[in-house]
Amino acid sequence: MSIRRIRLAIRAGRYAYSDHALEEIDDDDLLESDVIEAIMRGKIVAKLTGDPRGLRFVVRGTTVEEEIEIEVVCRFLPSGILRIITAYAIEN
Repeated sequence: MSIRRIRLAIRAGRYAYSDHALEEIDDDDLLESDVIEAIMRGKIVAKLTGDPRGLRFVVRGTTVEEEIEIEVVCRFLPSGILRIITAYAIEN
């Protein structure tokens, strides 16, 4: 599985945010568009396999306007929808 599949899901609108992700995005003064941009410009930095619910991906990327570095944790649901589990700005 690759970043390509994740990006295809974004382009097709086949993704959804968890409530937790929306809270974290708000807490870090990010926009949902920042998260999408980070995915589209970023790369997979980790694949987390220890969760019984399935493989999770950590994508690291930046926003366009402010060049904020963001990590996005996501997984594919059995339906093929990409679930954005959480997203947060990386403290430098």
